Amino acid sequence: MASLQFHNFICQSRFRSNKTHKHQSNPEDLNKTIIIIILVELKFRMKQTITYKILFGLLLLVISTYTNAEGWKKNKSIQHFKTKDISFDYSCSSNVLNLHNDSIHKFNFKYPDKKRGLNPFIAPTLFISAGTALHFSTDAKENFQGWMQDNFTYSGNVDDYIKYAPLAAVYSLNALGIKGENNFGNRTALALKSILLNDLIVSSLKTWTNSKRPNGGMRSFPSGHTSFAFAMAHFMHKEYGEISKWYSIGAYTCATTVGIMRVAKNAHWISDVIAGAGFGILSTEIVYLTHLYKWDNKHIKNFDIFPFKMGKQKGVTLVYNF
Repeated sequence: MASLQFHNFICQSRFRSNKTHKHQSNPEDLNKTIIIIILVELKFRMKQTITYKILFGLLLLVISTYTNAEGWKKNKSIQHFKTKDISFDYSCSSNVLNLHNDSIHKFNFKYPDKKRGLNPFIAPTLFISAGTALHFSTDAKENFQGWMQDNFTYSGNVDDYIKYAPLAAVYSLNALGIKGENNFGNRTALALKSILLNDLIVSSLKTWTNSKRPNGGMRSFPSGHTSFAFAMAHFMHKEYGEISKWYSIGAYTCATTVGIMRVAKNAHWISDVIAGAGFGILSTEIVYLTHLYKWDNKHIKNFDIFPFKMGKQKGVTLVYNF
């Protein structure tokens, strides 16, 4: 059982649509400082790790979708600032956070592939669909597994290490002066969020399905090794794919090799590997969709974190100026 408690959030918030408020933005408005103080206390009482991961994933998505402010106004007891799609009113109150949605609003995702639309999601959707279909086709996956064991057997541990190759390659290329799409801060944030989201999805599915492996073990579907490898391969593709297609080809070849090894090792069914590839690509694509590209020296200096204690309540205070 898990409980997530928010204490002493000194303001009440109100969302309003900006459609009724004509506002011409000035580039200088972006230099104005907005200080958001979040007092959060997390109390987890749980018997299953999946509960923690679900809550952590929700928190990750909230952080990822945070929008940029264009300006604000001050009043004696009310602070007002506008975003491209939402305006907020904060008024002093005590120990309660109220959220009112007066009208429809939307978040503005800075997605770099707007021209491509939903195309980046076609491949992972096909992989996940095919893997799921094979997962329930017992005869098909068992026949393939038998053929694999008769022709290609493997018992080493190379697959435990080469899944990290695309991630290591990205940082190695940058160290050699071949710059990718993003700077160190944003690149690292994207990689970490991709890994966390991928682990959240795969671990939850493994626990939920709890399917049997070919070698007799459990938690087979989907393949965690393959999912991680493809998440990192897609990460390398996003960072270096525009520079040369060979970077992408090399990354996906490495990830495919991991998947083949998992089947040849008799650790996974072909269905686990195919679905794992889809979830890996999907995780990284979602992270790039929601990332706000603020992890650079300028923005990191605006972030602070410190503990607080108010009576019997203890927690962490996060302060971000932007």
